[in-house]
Amino acid sequence: MISAMLIVAVGLTGMVGTAEAAPSAPAVSDAGIPLPKDDPFYVPSPGYESLPNGTVLRSRRITAIYLVLPLPVKAHQVLYKSVDSHNKPVAEAATVLVPDQPWTGQGTRPLVSYQLAVDSLSTRCQPSYTLQVGLKAPTPASTYELSMSLPALLKGYAVVYSDYLGPGADFLAGPQSAHAILDGIRAVQHHQPTGLAPDAPVALWGYSGGGIATTWAAEQQPAYAPELNLVGAAAGGVPADFKEMFQHNNGGLGSGLLILGIIGLSRAYPEAGVEEVLNDKGRKLFADNADACTLDIAVFHPFERIEQYTTISNITESPQAKFLFTTNNAGQRTPRVPFYNYQGLADEFVPSAAADRLLRKYCADGGIVQKVRLPLAGHIVGEVVGASDALNFLTDRINGKPARNDCGTA
Repeated sequence: MISAMLIVAVGLTGMVGTAEAAPSAPAVSDAGIPLPKDDPFYVPSPGYESLPNGTVLRSRRITAIYLVLPLPVKAHQVLYKSVDSHNKPVAEAATVLVPDQPWTGQGTRPLVSYQLAVDSLSTRCQPSYTLQVGLKAPTPASTYELSMSLPALLKGYAVVYSDYLGPGADFLAGPQSAHAILDGIRAVQHHQPTGLAPDAPVALWGYSGGGIATTWAAEQQPAYAPELNLVGAAAGGVPADFKEMFQHNNGGLGSGLLILGIIGLSRAYPEAGVEEVLNDKGRKLFADNADACTLDIAVFHPFERIEQYTTISNITESPQAKFLFTTNNAGQRTPRVPFYNYQGLADEFVPSAAADRLLRKYCADGGIVQKVRLPLAGHIVGEVVGASDALNFLTDRINGKPARNDCGTA
């Protein structure tokens, strides 16, 4: 898979452009690239809080790295104003890759917002940093995930990757993710150096952690960013019901992912009182993993029961859990664009039944859904096998073709 994507990367025509604050000669390591916590780029100027959401606060040109190769695209990073899960102002970052070759399709160049499955608790795991360092990134998942989106560049589409977890890295916080994604699209489409048009077709795409963020953005777009020309959304491996995710993974291979989610949600919603029910072991777990990337937790905490870190036993029925589930589960609203959902039926981490129920809910509210289930495919295989058809679905929406509607059979 990786070697194939190297060919894709090299096959993108053109040279890395020069700058808005152009990078020097393309680097193949992270030397000289500060971590986000040490990079003044991410610090907004005083007074930004009163600006409209999506306003570009700062921008720069970077060299985007895939593995060890500079991608032959124009790569722009923007810092922009958004709001978190409590509608409080935050400064978010997004990176947009624009193919060097002119757009020759109909209308203006489309934009795909690709939500990488960051699944982490640190800004060093987010794409504005990992896209600059390639294999030097803290987790190889970022490079693997990036490979899923490269074929969209080959079609001539621009692709934007937002740091949708926000400056606090609030993993699984639905409103935070939706706001960051939609405001990131606004920001790059209105940032003149990208050459993108504010009314260009936009498609949303993501898998797993990126799939739930994509789902939230699709649900919230009609009310939050109705001016966007959103044409479709493709979300795979979506953890649509957090209670079911908890029950499925607690004590199993995915228990480390639960820990990531619990810390991320408690960080986004301190009022939920999660830390009040931690025991000494739980408080140490939170402290030790405050800056963790995915594998830092997933590798070292498989097959653990979450109850060993708390003072309560029936966690999913606790007020803390009920509040977080109710606030962040998918299905708060119905997307008003065609919604494509794909998943392996042998997924080890994400039960497909919850996504099936979500699609039925969308259908009952007049949504248009296309459901794809992949027999025998697990979580990772489902992403790899399903990516091509997901992009084909989005391409058809960009080209104005009518979508198949599986409502009635979904």
